[in-house]
Amino acid sequence: MKTKLTNRPVEQVIAAIHALDLESVKIRMMDPELGEGWTREYAEGIERGYRTYLTMLAKYPDHAEDILLSKDVDEFWHTHILQTIKYTEDCEAVFGKYLHHAPHIGEVTPAVKEKRMVLAEKTRRLYQREFGSVQNYDAAWSGAPINAENAAYSGAIRAENAAYSGAIRADKAAYSGAIRAENAAYSGAIRAEKAAYSGAIKAENAAYSGAIRAENAAYSGAIRAENAAYSGAIRAENATYSGAIRAENAAYSGAITALSRAENTVIALQV
Repeated sequence: MKTKLTNRPVEQVIAAIHALDLESVKIRMMDPELGEGWTREYAEGIERGYRTYLTMLAKYPDHAEDILLSKDVDEFWHTHILQTIKYTEDCEAVFGKYLHHAPHIGEVTPAVKEKRMVLAEKTRRLYQREFGSVQNYDAAWSGAPINAENAAYSGAIRAENAAYSGAIRADKAAYSGAIRAENAAYSGAIRAEKAAYSGAIKAENAAYSGAIRAENAAYSGAIRAENAAYSGAIRAENATYSGAIRAENAAYSGAITALSRAENTVIALQV
């Protein structure tokens, strides 16, 4: 049984979609380390594709669960979702409820591929109805303008280029709220290698969360100085430069290499 996406008038929903401030999502996507390293121009194109996708859900609610989205638009959606408080507030502002995302999980079997092809064709027809020509509807779907130079890479509405979202589960309230900061490291919602920068993990738990890469821990600002020496999160060769180990404990931390321990012990006891 398909659930109703929203009880609000379509015009109100579309106006709210256009009013969304997605700058923080674009900034994340443009970051070469924490995001995808997109140019601003490309990020803004994908943003348009994302707004178009949300608009299509509002305009065609009976088909919302079947509409596929391009891979980069899907990635933009994922990044929006990870900004949990903002995403929750944005969903409330647009739809009056949380918009869930249920990506495909498990093996991509021949049956899954066949279904994806059917949904890709259905998505193409809906976008064609809305935008007309191939160039127009494909650009609206992928978020990237299509021209002769990049036509081969246009991300046409094909099954192999579409993210299998399983799209909308508006009725399922579980997990709809923002993730509590203290549980974020275990939630699966934040990529482990990026958790230290997310602001979602309490500092005192960060060293034990498994979410901070060892080589970055000393620089993350997430580990209390007095516990850093015992956390196992700081590489020995970097410990003396990390600023995370109290001088009086450094000699006993096991985080300073044997080669430098003697001279550092003298310094530590003099501080």
